[in-house]
Amino acid sequence: MKKIIFLLILFLPVLVFADERDDKIRQLEASIEQYNQQIQKKQSEAQNLANQISIFELQIKQSQAEIDATNLTIKQLASAIGGKEAGIAQKEKEIKEQNILLAQYLRQVAYSDGSSLLGFLLKNDKFSDFFNDFNSLNNVQSKIQETLETIKELKEKLIKEKEDLEDDKAEQEQLKRIQNKQKAVLQGAKKDKQKLLEETKGQEKIYQQLIAKTRADIEVIKNQPYNLAMGFKMTFEEALSRALPASQRTSVRSAFLMAILKIESDWGGNVGKGTWQTDMHPRDFNAFKKITGALGLNPDSTPVSKKPYYGWGGAMGPAQFLPTTWLLYEAAIANLTGHRPPSPWNIEDAFTASGLMLAESGADKQTYAAESKAAKIYIAGGRWNRSLTARIYSNNVMAEASRIQKDIDILNQSK
Repeated sequence: MKKIIFLLILFLPVLVFADERDDKIRQLEASIEQYNQQIQKKQSEAQNLANQISIFELQIKQSQAEIDATNLTIKQLASAIGGKEAGIAQKEKEIKEQNILLAQYLRQVAYSDGSSLLGFLLKNDKFSDFFNDFNSLNNVQSKIQETLETIKELKEKLIKEKEDLEDDKAEQEQLKRIQNKQKAVLQGAKKDKQKLLEETKGQEKIYQQLIAKTRADIEVIKNQPYNLAMGFKMTFEEALSRALPASQRTSVRSAFLMAILKIESDWGGNVGKGTWQTDMHPRDFNAFKKITGALGLNPDSTPVSKKPYYGWGGAMGPAQFLPTTWLLYEAAIANLTGHRPPSPWNIEDAFTASGLMLAESGADKQTYAAESKAAKIYIAGGRWNRSLTARIYSNNVMAEASRIQKDIDILNQSK
């Protein structure tokens, strides 16, 4: 009882602190969502100077809240990782102990098997002693079976805990990279606000003149750079021409598709700098060799994403698909584009692959909620509804999609 009380006293402050951190993260996430909704509302209203300044101020508050939530989540993950590492060490210790026990039982059986039934009878003066020895052997064999089942159960739990640990470490690493992006976004919003105030001098008339000039400068919109992962560089107009067919085939909005690939490239960090044997998870080796072989490419000279400090790279092309995932969509991509085989390094195939995956997650409904959820699933898979990375990624994608949609609308109006 005293030991239990001691453990409660020891760990209670940690548990309380973890609960406080959870509460703060939830409060920040609620604020982020509130700012997001307010930004959407402002963007749907008439364009005027006061409205645009409000949008910048909300973006600044949202970015700061995201930075604060990211910092807390990184600390929370560090704590969880420590706990899981301790749990894994304990499981490995238990497996080792069970293996020692199993070896003892097996030696007993081996010793018994060395004696014949006649030997059993001769070494026991009484039949009762013989049956005791016989029952003892049966008990040992039962214990061997129980120990084997225990070892199997422990190993299954160990595998699951190691997978969870890998996921946590990968997300922690991703969040650290996101921090730099968030800080840049925050500074960008502050500079944009300051620049707007300086250019307009607080006058609505000058602001409206700037808006009119932007809308009239169609060539600037067409020729703005739209760069993707793996060194793919093109203009906005060229990217839109590639996204439109994929959009028509998959019913996923062009602006949303372009935003996904753009944000994927911005967040990639190490895309196109890795090699399959060094940076790719071994489970993707066969799939990668199959894809490159069908395309007549040398796998050793075909670049993939470089693995980060923790986790794996190995993603291919501008859409950053892993080889095993690409093979799941390969036939469907070929049916839609007519490319047999389709290539992860072909822009049209990449847009179509992303469209198919996003449509499966509900993005073909073309509502804000459906697209936001699809973006979360795109980056986090099954962890989409409990991953801060997924929520931040989704907010970035939806903001980028809004900017791209405005440019598409201006181009459409000019036709």
